[in-house]
Amino acid sequence: MTEKYIAETIKSEQMTLSQVIWRLLRRQPVGYLERVLAFNQHLSLQFPYLSVGSVVKLPVEDITDEKRNADVIRLWD
Repeated sequence: MTEKYIAETIKSEQMTLSQVIWRLLRRQPVGYLERVLAFNQHLSLQFPYLSVGSVVKLPVEDITDEKRNADVIRLWD
């Protein structure tokens, strides 16, 4: 079984993997950064900034819309 992915080529300097994900998906799904790193193990050698011309494969299946549950702190009641 082959997994579907989007191949994105890094075209500017000082791009992080989080920025690439945000630009393409307009959100940061829970656990997606870790999944992309597992899918592209060669990127761990380039942290924190990706090299210009690097190809990042972003898996498109199973992108969840789970929202992180954050505790709301109210300063005034």
